[in-house]
Amino acid sequence: MTYQNVFIIGSPRSGTSLFRMMMSSHSSIVVPPECGFIQWWYEDYKDWNIENTQSIKDVQSYISNLKTSKKIETWNLDYLALETLIKTKQPKSYQELTSLVIHQYGIQKEKGASMVLGDKNNYYIDHLDLLNHIYPNAKYLIIVRDSRDVVCSCLKVNSLATDSKYKPKFPETIKDISLDWLHKNETILSFLESISPSNYALIRYEDLLNEPQIELQKCTEVLNLQFEDQMLDYYKNKMEPSALLDWKKKTNEQLDKNNTQKYLEQLSAAQIDEIMSVSGHLMSKFGYH
Repeated sequence: MTYQNVFIIGSPRSGTSLFRMMMSSHSSIVVPPECGFIQWWYEDYKDWNIENTQSIKDVQSYISNLKTSKKIETWNLDYLALETLIKTKQPKSYQELTSLVIHQYGIQKEKGASMVLGDKNNYYIDHLDLLNHIYPNAKYLIIVRDSRDVVCSCLKVNSLATDSKYKPKFPETIKDISLDWLHKNETILSFLESISPSNYALIRYEDLLNEPQIELQKCTEVLNLQFEDQMLDYYKNKMEPSALLDWKKKTNEQLDKNNTQKYLEQLSAAQIDEIMSVSGHLMSKFGYH
């Protein structure tokens, strides 16, 4: 099996879902909704088929565990088809096994010919070294957003009334949200220093809104692909699970270039100063002033 694996990474409320939908609108790329199954089941199946083909019992055990992964129910996977796929392809490593799960998702979305298999999850920020171990040739697409707007977005979600069991839990205070943004982006930058520059692209959310084609071209180039106009029509594909839309409504809308600098309207000068005191030094590295 020959796949290119790619991971879309960014701190929460940085536009990773929008980014995923844009990339997955490419004819050669499939990126399912977030689910951390790769890390969750690694210890149980890391030695998958290291010598010979796994038994039917092993395949069924893996699928039974996979079904319990948080949010994977939003994929609506055909598990019988996945079992057949695994038995047919006979993956010889954990990397190949997990790639087949994403490949099955792509088949169900009529993208079975896609050769770039992706995963989007900010949860993986704390497991980047593990991803690099499992997928030594993977590519990484990183998105960063102004921490002041991230704070606004997190506070908005915290106050959101929703019946969805998937509502994310963010820190409650401005300082703690800022510290979380700082920690996650420092972790990302540290990881990027350990891999080849040819294996990643880093873009800013604000640039993606203002010059989407230019920013997406940076990402497709990393994957040795050409930009496709249909990537800008992502919103027509309705890719985000309905159970997550209460806080991701904009993923089903056209790009809103004005969805920046919300902090100027929503935060006081003292609150903005508090954010800057925590994360300002790193923000400047990303070009935020």
